[in-house]
Amino acid sequence: MHVAEFESKTYSPDDLAAPATRQAARALRGFAWRLGLSATPFAVNGFLRLRFCVPPHKLWEYARGVACLEQTLGRTAAGAAPWRVLDFGGGATLPVYYLAARGADVLSLDVDHALVETTNATAAARGWRLRGSTYDLVQAPAPSEWGAFDAVLSFSVLEHLPKARQPLVMARLAALVRPGGLLVLTFDYGEAAPKAEALRDAGEVARLVEASGLELLDGGHFRDTGERFVLDRRHPDVRFTFGSLFLKRAPA
Repeated sequence: MHVAEFESKTYSPDDLAAPATRQAARALRGFAWRLGLSATPFAVNGFLRLRFCVPPHKLWEYARGVACLEQTLGRTAAGAAPWRVLDFGGGATLPVYYLAARGADVLSLDVDHALVETTNATAAARGWRLRGSTYDLVQAPAPSEWGAFDAVLSFSVLEHLPKARQPLVMARLAALVRPGGLLVLTFDYGEAAPKAEALRDAGEVARLVEASGLELLDGGHFRDTGERFVLDRRHPDVRFTFGSLFLKRAPA
């Protein structure tokens, strides 16, 4: 397993050249293209439309997350039990569709009713093990019947939640990870990040990790590379970055 690829850190374009991440990025780009050719729209940052690709920084989020699952859990094989994956806040997005298309059993939570409806309609049309739900983990813990998941994913959702609720949500997401399973998430990061509830420094990240009760996959610490970029066209003069966390629950 390429553990070094899954360091909890801020965005760097060079990360996409790492072996497992590069392979996942290639697969995701091809899958996005096929969705476009089949007139299947998918959402980016909550905006659903027909598209054929995603920006490099979104591909960084998605490819590292997918690669981490494949390297840590093992690729879904014929005859094997499918991964159980919980997505938090990514209704109708590329990684949700990609994992379902690869055979994973995916529950995707999103408070946007239209995205949930699209998720369910696409899953039904494609025969995927994918279900969308508007259940809100910010307001209530998960129902006991959900059980535990092999992986919990959340891409750029934390910064949309009130800062005071973020540790609670981290704890609720972590509680859904089975022994030996993963919690993978990304977030807007940096002092200049335009979202009011974005994480500002490594201390805030450390407090969220502590709230989760999980350990970093690589056994290290969250690392800020210091790189900053224009990542939001609505804020062309603002330079910030994304952060990533790869967390694991110890095996039973």
